[in-house]
Amino acid sequence: MYRPFIFLFCVLMSLLQAGTAGASESDIRIVLAWPTAVPAGAAVKGLQLHAVDAHGRIDADYSATVQISGLLVRPTGAPVNSRYESFTANATFDSGKLQVTPESLSVRQLTIASDGLTVTSDGAAVSLPVSRRPAWTRLLPPVIAIALAIVLKDIWVSLILATLSGCLLFYPLNDWHTGIPDFCETMVQQVADHDHASVILFTVLLGAMIRLMNDSGGSRAAIDQLAKFAHTRRRGMVLTWLMGLLVFFDDYANTMLIGGAMRPLSDRLRISRAKLAFLLDSTAAPIAGLAISTWTAFEIQQVEAGFGAAGIDADVAPFFWSTIPYRIYPLLMIGVVAAVAVSGRDFGAMLQAERSAKIPEADCAEVSKSTSIWLSAIPVGTLILIAVVGFVQDTDPYQLLLVASFVASTLAFLLSVASRQLTVEQASRSWVDGIGSMIPPVTVLVLAWAVSSVCQSDRLDTAGYIIDLLGDSVRAEFLPAAAFLTAGAIAFAIGSSFTTMALLVPMLIPLAWSLLGATGVATTGDAVFLATTGAILAGAIFGDHCSPISDTTVLSSAAAGCDHFQHVATQLPYALLTAIVSVLMGYLPIGFGIPWWICLPMATVVSIGGIVFLGRDSEQSES
Repeated sequence: MYRPFIFLFCVLMSLLQAGTAGASESDIRIVLAWPTAVPAGAAVKGLQLHAVDAHGRIDADYSATVQISGLLVRPTGAPVNSRYESFTANATFDSGKLQVTPESLSVRQLTIASDGLTVTSDGAAVSLPVSRRPAWTRLLPPVIAIALAIVLKDIWVSLILATLSGCLLFYPLNDWHTGIPDFCETMVQQVADHDHASVILFTVLLGAMIRLMNDSGGSRAAIDQLAKFAHTRRRGMVLTWLMGLLVFFDDYANTMLIGGAMRPLSDRLRISRAKLAFLLDSTAAPIAGLAISTWTAFEIQQVEAGFGAAGIDADVAPFFWSTIPYRIYPLLMIGVVAAVAVSGRDFGAMLQAERSAKIPEADCAEVSKSTSIWLSAIPVGTLILIAVVGFVQDTDPYQLLLVASFVASTLAFLLSVASRQLTVEQASRSWVDGIGSMIPPVTVLVLAWAVSSVCQSDRLDTAGYIIDLLGDSVRAEFLPAAAFLTAGAIAFAIGSSFTTMALLVPMLIPLAWSLLGATGVATTGDAVFLATTGAILAGAIFGDHCSPISDTTVLSSAAAGCDHFQHVATQLPYALLTAIVSVLMGYLPIGFGIPWWICLPMATVVSIGGIVFLGRDSEQSES
């Protein structure tokens, strides 16, 4: 009964296959699969071209060599943010597909000319137009993230939509849905990245350690001892600040470790979670940026790159350490945090948060029993010991933190069971609960990385757009202030101090050297030259403090148990005050020849005076 239908089906399929087999190369057309739109001046991670037949299917037999013109590249070794150069590439299709990347062309960055690509094969040229976006759209992801966070009071939705907007900029409006896979791939890459995965595991394992110390009573025992020295709000804040200075070797470890240790005591002393987050965040990055820490080697590498680009033959290390007096913002911020802690004075949103501070009920239960202080001292001491020893041995910082947190959390588990404070089942539950408590901040962290990823130099190059706005018309006297403000704007937009340093230090060192050379005073000991470099390193920390998509800002919120948006809103006024003083009392006068040893003390007095003048004692009732 079915044989006639089967026979007809086979005949039909044979005819279709015969038609396909008979297709000539002239029936094949080349299309640009990605990107199909590019914001002006943005880079692309690569080009994907397909050879398709008349039905729009990829022809897996197509393997011709073609010439691609209309490419614009920045060569490897060219100055950061230099002009794009025209480039023509020869490439071969493999199974109907062709991918061109900066790596395959041995260049730093790749983009497409405004009139699109031209692909030439066997003398026949095909034009592949690309939709253009205005250059200002390169600012959209950070602007959307910040604006929606303010309007919606929801950081998760804001970061998701910001990342999605950055991905969709590379697709036409009428084909927006094809950008969804790109968005998903961007999210996957943040978790798949080795360094990012290490930070995630470090964070959740530290959460497990802290929860085990709480449930076993070790945290309560430690807090009881600390409370002997910090039995008032002000002493508690001063203790938090001092501990932040002691854990100078890494900002991540500083934030998570001290946050977990001090949160129960802060609750007991009625210090708001927002204040604790501020004390953590505003001490961790400044001290890590100034001391010998996991930041040091990276910062020196960027200065070396800047010296190489400028053709400066000088020893980098002495120059690098000579910039410390010119890193005015982190120096002032450490003083501002101390002033806030000692005086107990606050202003703006922080004052309201402090006046409404109360102990969360959940945390009262967490610290309900007290046993031996060693249940917390041993895991914490082990974490610090491994981190310090590994740092001295120049171990990879991400691997170091991961190993340290794993060993410390394992010790917390074993000690809680060995001391009979918890059963194995209870300890396992505490371990899992501690990891679970870190899922919300880790989610924000991944989303923040995603926004930063679409803003990187190999995609939207948001920092490059901001640098273009700065231009090259800055006078040497204004260069330190301009460097600080530019670094702050970039770090705020992309949420990364390290990326900001990597972008600006190699670019502005040659610019400063050139400007000073024109005046005949170009030396590595010149105050303007030192101040320009120090201003970049300082401005990167300032922008990071203000940015809601900064990883350290996210971790500070998590460590303090504070709402992330509240932390950003309460810390921002202090960061802005310190930045304004840094520019007006520091970088501008230094640019015009006033020595740092006059500017820095004056700026310190003014910034601390600002806390005293603007602040009010939160323990006093509102007048």
